[in-house]
Amino acid sequence: MALLTSNRCKLLSKSFLALRGMCMFRNVQEVRIPMPLGHLAGKWWGPPEQRPIVALHGWQDSCGSFDRLIPLLSEDISFLALDSPGHGHSYKLPAGIPYRNTDAIILLKQLRRYFGWQKITLMGHSLGAIQAFSYGSLFPKYVDFMICLDCVHPFITSMQTQNVVNNIEKFLKYDALRQSTNEPPTYTMEEMVEKLHLATKKSIAIDTAEYILRRNIKESEQTPGKYYFNRDPRLKVDPLLNEDHNHIVAAASHVTFPILICKFSEGSFLGDGSMFQEVYKAVSKSSVHCEFHEIPGTHHAHLNEPSLVAHYISNFIQQHDVEDRGVGGMNPGIMYDELIHGAMEANPQPPTFDAVVS
Repeated sequence: MALLTSNRCKLLSKSFLALRGMCMFRNVQEVRIPMPLGHLAGKWWGPPEQRPIVALHGWQDSCGSFDRLIPLLSEDISFLALDSPGHGHSYKLPAGIPYRNTDAIILLKQLRRYFGWQKITLMGHSLGAIQAFSYGSLFPKYVDFMICLDCVHPFITSMQTQNVVNNIEKFLKYDALRQSTNEPPTYTMEEMVEKLHLATKKSIAIDTAEYILRRNIKESEQTPGKYYFNRDPRLKVDPLLNEDHNHIVAAASHVTFPILICKFSEGSFLGDGSMFQEVYKAVSKSSVHCEFHEIPGTHHAHLNEPSLVAHYISNFIQQHDVEDRGVGGMNPGIMYDELIHGAMEANPQPPTFDAVVS
């Protein structure tokens, strides 16, 4: 696939940092949600007075992953697409602390408590789908329904002694980089797009890379016209501990809520097929409605060809969106205008959680 033309590249260079992913075709509000460790950034799509569907992106992506999909879904439904910690404009963990598989589960509990949601609706892609599924298998009675895009169950990676040693050394290396005051390597916008395209094994198309990059890069102060990745380098470290195969399969049998699973034909499904079959078999038995579709496209088909995915999601939502969404809408205090608040990216004071949610 050809590189961006120079004119196209100049246009993107201006729009990336100026627009920050704002969409012209649907009401969308940039938000900053106070959490104990800092602001959780994201976009609130649709009616502000409703409890939204929470959208979780994949590994080293950003909430821009859903910029082309959500506008194709019902305008009567709200969506809260989040930058996961370490990604996009959300907070990064303090020095010396690795990202863990359980972080997202705790964060979703905190999010429910902050908004006072009795139930949560989750839509996740890749790692975001794993995080959603992990939460749902532990707290099924607090999930009304779930949508998983090209992944479901947690990873199981090799935990041989040398691999663990390597992961620890890797963490220490990236932790030091995170604390460094030196500016990371910089690239032209064209190089940024190409790097992302190739790093994902061409899963993210050249023409859609901008939706991920907008929130994951910053302009260089030392080299005008060039950019660097601002996501946390510690995200590159594999888990230091593994989850148990039998536990994952057993937890899947706790999923009682409706669940839609979409597999993208060219995606690896991020796990071996036999384990997915075990998990799917368990969920098929326990869920009141388990729906599966295979959709043509790469691992980022929802970004590259969102119309192929939107049809299944819209039908599923229409069928299963029966819980009340009248409580837990947008707090005006989380609305964020970059022109006004651009200098306020520092971590806030820990919030007070007044709502009592299990």
